[in-house]
Amino acid sequence: MISTDTGKELLSAVRNALEEHRMVQRGSRVVVGVSGGPDSVALLHVLIALSPRMDFRVVAAHLDHALRAESVDDARFVSDMASSLGVPVYEQRADVRGLSSRERISIEEAGRRCRYAFFEKVRSSVLADRIATAHHLDDELETFFLRIFRGASMRGLRGIPPVRGRIIRPLIQVTRQDILRFLYEEGIPYRLDRTNLESDTDRNFLRNRLFPLIRERFPDFRIPAKRTADLIKYEDAFLDQEAMKVFSRAVTRATEGLTLDLHKILACPGVLRARVILAALYELSGPDIRWQRVHVSSLAALAGSRKPSAAVNLPGGLIARREYDRLILTRDVAAEAPSPFVIVIAGPGTTMIPEAGIALQMSLVSRDSISHLKTSPDVAVFDADQAPFPLVVRSPQAGDRFRPWGLGGTRKLKKVLIDAKIPFPQRARLPLLIKDDEILWIVGLRRSSIAPVTAETRSVLEIRVARAAERPN
Repeated sequence: MISTDTGKELLSAVRNALEEHRMVQRGSRVVVGVSGGPDSVALLHVLIALSPRMDFRVVAAHLDHALRAESVDDARFVSDMASSLGVPVYEQRADVRGLSSRERISIEEAGRRCRYAFFEKVRSSVLADRIATAHHLDDELETFFLRIFRGASMRGLRGIPPVRGRIIRPLIQVTRQDILRFLYEEGIPYRLDRTNLESDTDRNFLRNRLFPLIRERFPDFRIPAKRTADLIKYEDAFLDQEAMKVFSRAVTRATEGLTLDLHKILACPGVLRARVILAALYELSGPDIRWQRVHVSSLAALAGSRKPSAAVNLPGGLIARREYDRLILTRDVAAEAPSPFVIVIAGPGTTMIPEAGIALQMSLVSRDSISHLKTSPDVAVFDADQAPFPLVVRSPQAGDRFRPWGLGGTRKLKKVLIDAKIPFPQRARLPLLIKDDEILWIVGLRRSSIAPVTAETRSVLEIRVARAAERPN
């Protein structure tokens, strides 16, 4: 129960943000990313307090990055807090260092990818509408200044949007000082990541050393800086609208990729040309790749070249190919397409799915023992009499259809995976659990409405996903 004046002010600010940016709808469900730190703890408490008044439900999600010895304690803290608040919590441990090494990206970027992939998996599993993260006003200003120092474009300077796709930031109008004062006055505990007090990263250097110096000379610098960021955001949105008009005229879609009409692309101003190329790249790659100026510049040069034929290899297995008056963006199908697989499972036990890097642990259990299984997208339960062995695990096939849990009828599997933002290269490796040509489960993502566990269920088939990092040697 939030009772202090500071708490009520914070509630009001967050409610204003939710309403102004239409972040939630009545009857919807929101997955809240909770690290255990002050920002996410405050966000969880405030959304829980607002949920009855605004008619939405809250689910917590915690990803253990396994980067610090204390991360296990953070996970336990979040689990206990969610339990005390009566909120379901989904937890997972990620190999962030391994991803950083494999993809040759920074630890920060690897952590970001793991977090958002996990949040999306939870969102899809519980049929939630939104994912709420705890970014606040100070985060937005830190990002703004960081991008200035790195020479960002106008798009880069527009800061952190309140809403991006399914991601919402209800604290975006609130300062870090407001959050800490709220937690102190309400007596709400939280965890501290001691590495945030160091200044070894660029963001921590800004937060801990540069901003205190700026405040000495310009105490209210946040206000004009935020105003500048907002003006850039509005002007950038206008340019985006103009670029999408060009996009609709100049870009055509096909099964294999996108084709850009170079006559129409080269006829528009360079600032719009770059945005059209960037939009095409993101449409083909999805959000997992962060396209940079060097990529856009290389395609712009390819488009403006006098050579009628040329090609550029891009990250993520994408290829840009110049063919006279067309620029064609496609995926390197030969490099990406894995061999299809089919595995028959005769009965309970552990079955390796090497193509997906997982194992499936299947067991028959009593109905009374499954109440705890609803807190992980890597666990599914079925009425064992309605889904008897043998079962099949296979890769997706053209024309597959799926009966989503909670919805009537069927949907194209391809559409379900696109809505879940599963990158194209991963879709062919995604295992499907099949019985009599019906998809029971998109493994680790979403179960179907087939073979539900009901009051009449006598025996339950419990299936757990064991990922490579979790399996015993």
